[in-house]
Amino acid sequence: MSIPERCLVSLAIVYMLTTSALSALGESRLDLYISVYILEYFVITLLHSPLNPRTQRVLNVFGYGLFAVFMIIVALKVLEILLGLRLL
Repeated sequence: MSIPERCLVSLAIVYMLTTSALSALGESRLDLYISVYILEYFVITLLHSPLNPRTQRVLNVFGYGLFAVFMIIVALKVLEILLGLRLL
C-alpha cells in the first residue's frame, strides 16, 4: 500500500472511530465534530509526511482551508464565551 493510500485509510478509520465515540457519548454539537476532524486530519497528514510534491501541494491547499475553518470556529467560541451569546 502506498503512502497516500495509507493516509486515506488512516483518515477513514480515525474519522469512523471519532464519529462512533462522540455519538456514543451523546455529543450533538457540529462544531466539535468539525474541530476534531480537522485536528485529526493535520495529525494524520503529519504522520504520513513524505509524499510526492504534487500530492503535498494539494494537501497544503486543503490544509489552509481547513485551518481557516478551524480558526473561525475558535473565534466564534471565544466570542461566545466573552459575550455570552450563542453564535453557533
